[in-house]
Amino acid sequence: MKILWLCHFLPYPPAGGARQRSYHLLRVAARTHEVHLVALDNPALDHGATTPADAVRALSDNCASVTAFRSRCGSSRLRWMLMAAGAFFRTTPYDVQWLWQPDMDRFLRALAPRQGFDVVHVDTLGLMPYHVAASGVPIVLNHHNVESQMTHRRAAVERSLLRRVYLRRDARKLEEYERTACRRAAVNVAVSSLDAERLQAVVGGADTVVVQNGVDLEYFRPRPSTPQEPASLVFVGSMNWYPNRDAMRYFLNDVWPLLLADRPDRRLSIVGGDPPPEVRMATRDSRVRVPGFVDDVRTYIAAAATYVCPIRDGGGTRLKVLDALAMGKPLVATALAVEGLGLAEDVHYLRAETPSDYVRQIRRLETEPALRDRLCESGRRFVEQHYSWEAIGQNLLYAYDVAMSKSSEPTRTVSAARAQESPAQAGHGRPGAPGR
Repeated sequence: MKILWLCHFLPYPPAGGARQRSYHLLRVAARTHEVHLVALDNPALDHGATTPADAVRALSDNCASVTAFRSRCGSSRLRWMLMAAGAFFRTTPYDVQWLWQPDMDRFLRALAPRQGFDVVHVDTLGLMPYHVAASGVPIVLNHHNVESQMTHRRAAVERSLLRRVYLRRDARKLEEYERTACRRAAVNVAVSSLDAERLQAVVGGADTVVVQNGVDLEYFRPRPSTPQEPASLVFVGSMNWYPNRDAMRYFLNDVWPLLLADRPDRRLSIVGGDPPPEVRMATRDSRVRVPGFVDDVRTYIAAAATYVCPIRDGGGTRLKVLDALAMGKPLVATALAVEGLGLAEDVHYLRAETPSDYVRQIRRLETEPALRDRLCESGRRFVEQHYSWEAIGQNLLYAYDVAMSKSSEPTRTVSAARAQESPAQAGHGRPGAPGR
């Protein structure tokens, strides 16, 4: 099978979040199929010491070809501000405006007829306007999140009136765009059963296959020889994603003072590219470290006693949670942070929704060694059973097969059966034939 993979970033290095998901799924697909990657190079994403040329070379080890186009807005804040302001008055949502690159569209117009692709993998909703998505080749549309639902949620907690108005309008536009784009796709890929249900609630009738987020179990594994810093906490997540910024602002403002009052020798590491000024300023207290983007997050995770994930916004499922569990770290998190992963409270993680919850749960981990050991063991075992990329990648290959079959068969609905599967069912092998 010859696959054209459209991506809104260069999926390398696979350092957390969407890049990690796209890299590993692309690698699984390229083992058995011919994959041609066409991607936007977004300078706003922190790649550390990895240059775009480095990323293209690394991705070329798996792909038949890799072509990257510079994002129009990523390198100029003024251009981005003008685009964002103009997007408010357009009928299409912000994501579509942000990801449009005319040179990339012209390239795809010439490439698609020449190559004769069997499937087009569109890695996010905002890439659907590209000409090749209307060329008659079956489309598999990946949803890292249900964008309209995530934007509605963000609007609900936004304090600025202007931003709230902007986000509410964009959420409505996203809903309309999802209804059109998802029905054009032969198959829609969701990261969890819950996201599949949410997408169906917006779109209705779209064919959906669940391809969970996963974890590289060889890369992320326990490091018993690494000394742990007593009473130390860690959070890992790119700060250019709003839910991560919001989580750390909340944690530093509302949770951290209570944790220090309870135990002054606690330490906190906030790891991730593009930390905002208020997060960087927290390092005035020597007990807080903000190293920014790092090439290897495992060093920080291994050294910490507890992983915290105070996410209050966003959608999809969090790869950062799977990475932490794979490294055998006890996790204290909101229910939203583990949403869609199938984790059981008090079995795989400790739940905290309020500042006082964090103090109580972290204190439990510090004073109950048996609880720590049980959570560490059950978390690692859970991801081993359900979230290896090799097993999860088979569901993406299945989605390609469904897309190919739909070009010659009547429309079939796979979402209802797939959306009811547990992580255990969704994470192993190819599922059976879809039902209506």
